[in-house]
Amino acid sequence: MKKCVSGVLFVLFLGVGVQAWAGFFDKGSFQEGGFKGRYVPPISNIIYNETPYITTEASLWYLYQTIPEKSITSGGHINLGAAQARLALTDRLGLIATKDGYADAHFGNVLADTHGLVNIALGLKYAIWQKPEDDAIVTIGGRYEFPTGDIGTSGVSLQGHGKGLTDLFISGARSWGKLGVEANLGTNIASSQKDNTSQFHYSLHVDYALTEKFFPIVEINGITPIKEGNRVALNLDGHDILNIGSSGLGTTATVAGGFRYMITKNIQVGTAWEQTITSRKDLFDQRVTVNLLFRF
Repeated sequence: MKKCVSGVLFVLFLGVGVQAWAGFFDKGSFQEGGFKGRYVPPISNIIYNETPYITTEASLWYLYQTIPEKSITSGGHINLGAAQARLALTDRLGLIATKDGYADAHFGNVLADTHGLVNIALGLKYAIWQKPEDDAIVTIGGRYEFPTGDIGTSGVSLQGHGKGLTDLFISGARSWGKLGVEANLGTNIASSQKDNTSQFHYSLHVDYALTEKFFPIVEINGITPIKEGNRVALNLDGHDILNIGSSGLGTTATVAGGFRYMITKNIQVGTAWEQTITSRKDLFDQRVTVNLLFRF
């Protein structure tokens, strides 16, 4: 299974490369006659906060997350390096690979330090309504997270446990002059309810064109458990990167501030600092996210 999913992911990245070299695939939302506006995708909550625009792109990510000192692990931090790929099949239909990567986790107490691969998620999204002249779009999508990861610590599986998860979402965007807004709602349902936690996730993104190339960004994200797992008695949630399958969970919300800078029309960098704003934090205190994006 792991080799099969890795092969699919490789083919997707290869397809993006072919697009860059030959322009073979569809241009998606930004093809001739489509959207003329800017493309400023979200930076925080990179796994769940999917942009509604249909694009062909390759995106590299790094994030550094601190764990609260008052958590059961007495602090620590998580590093994650990851890549995402999106492939426009038509102006409305896109193939997405939005979760993969390598995580390195360090805990202050209780859990031993660990590292390894996170799960891989692949899916499709479709623009059910779009009005390019008003820079407005609504997209629905779904992706399946394969249990391909191999991260575990102190007898607790952090990735690769259970039978995978299915995420269904709706995403929309609209801009008014220099102001752009995106929103995303979704449910991430565990195939094996006892092994992993099912979640409701929601995000809001606001950007402003301070110049033609520089876009300050503010984002709000939240995750609420729908049905808790019961394989680990830690009362600890992994937020978006990890799924611990614990019980006694609650809503976690964050706010992020940062910017995107357009190096060229199709190459951009972005960074954001994110902070938990709810009393419940679990493994999430603060996070810094950095992104390099190539759109073709």
